[in-house]
Amino acid sequence: MKASQEGYPLLWLKRALVNGSSLPAPARRKLYLKTVLSALAVIWLITGLVIVITPTRYTCKWVLILPGAGAGAVVSLDSLGQASSSSSSPYLSSAIDPRENYKAIALSDKLLSDAAAQLNLKASALGTPKLKLPSQTGLMEFSISANSAELAEQKAWAHYRTLQGTLSHLRIDEIHIRENGVRMGLESFADKVHQSQANIVAFQSKTGLVSLDQFKEVAVTIEHLRQSQVNLTAKLNGGLASQQLLEADLSLTATQSTDLLKLKNDQLFQQLLVNYTESTALLVGLNGHFGEQHPQVLTAKTEQKTMLDALHSRCQKLLTRCDPKLMLILSVDDIDGRAELMQKLINITTENEGLTHELASLSTQIDEWETRLKHSNDDAAKLEDLHRDHQLATAVFTSAIAKIDVGKVDIFSAYPLLQLFAAPTRPEKPDKLGLILTLVGGIAASMMVIVGLSILWIRKPILQKILTND
Repeated sequence: MKASQEGYPLLWLKRALVNGSSLPAPARRKLYLKTVLSALAVIWLITGLVIVITPTRYTCKWVLILPGAGAGAVVSLDSLGQASSSSSSPYLSSAIDPRENYKAIALSDKLLSDAAAQLNLKASALGTPKLKLPSQTGLMEFSISANSAELAEQKAWAHYRTLQGTLSHLRIDEIHIRENGVRMGLESFADKVHQSQANIVAFQSKTGLVSLDQFKEVAVTIEHLRQSQVNLTAKLNGGLASQQLLEADLSLTATQSTDLLKLKNDQLFQQLLVNYTESTALLVGLNGHFGEQHPQVLTAKTEQKTMLDALHSRCQKLLTRCDPKLMLILSVDDIDGRAELMQKLINITTENEGLTHELASLSTQIDEWETRLKHSNDDAAKLEDLHRDHQLATAVFTSAIAKIDVGKVDIFSAYPLLQLFAAPTRPEKPDKLGLILTLVGGIAASMMVIVGLSILWIRKPILQKILTND
């Protein structure tokens, strides 16, 4: 028997579980009843102590919302360029939920310490708020508890203000970092602008070509001179045609007309012309009655020659040249009727000479301007390239500056806007969740004790069937 027990060291445990105690059924029932009552008493004593010791808690709730729409801004600078800034929706990426980032910030130790400092509390006294993130929404549901309703509300507002302040600080810091990055490139952009401006000034000083408008004005001036040349040529051609018609009608040139009018206006020449005409008429009459050697005829011839010599002398004096045929025209033609046409011929001839000189001057000016234009072609192209480089440098520089300003406006690109959807309100009733959970725990413990002892009460038939080999 002793050897058998040494071979089965746990046999006694098997017999205890299967056979149980040797107490009679009434005594065993009484033992189980005492055990149940004792266990229940201990459970509910502990439950009561927990309910009594646990202070009354008030829970304040508030809800924040993260809008899903993006925003954008474009600044256009006439003749310089443009700067744009845009912030996409924070929910475009399926891999990252911005609410998780905000959750980490909202529950961080630093934020809780800052919120507690606003209420002159320790971070442990403030506690950690509870946060729920409902799926398929942009909501963030916060709740925080305190021993009083007023303190719970103060904690909620302190946490909300600290969260918004932290986000604002992060946004400002992000803008400063991005702005500093842009400003690092501004110096090189500004140097390019100054260098391009210096190149333009140096080129203008060297060539005398101030602007492209000046080059364009040269081309426009040449075009205007050519138009004037065409108009003057047409006008001169018309004047020459009129001059030719008048010369054909008068059978005189303009120079001859001028000489005739000058002789006609001289009274002495006109008197000598009258005397010559009278002597000629007298000679013609005497030739009809007498012979060529008759004394009166000779005297008339002598008088005629004397008048003709006087006319020639006077004409030579007035004109410095004398054409005998011109003097005869005065003697045989009617000058008075043709004087107006002669004057018109003289005027037209004078005008034509003026137009001819003006055309010659225009041709000279056109040649000079064309030479200047030809020499300015390369300079204008070079100046245009310099202006293009300066404009490009200015556009890049101005766009960079505008980008800084636009970036300051769009402060929600890195940290999206967080709005207060439901403000913290002072709770009217204490939070009974702890009491309910304590009672549920007591009931559950009681049920477990009762069920456990019930299983122990009916264990013999079950265990005997399972553990025995019979």
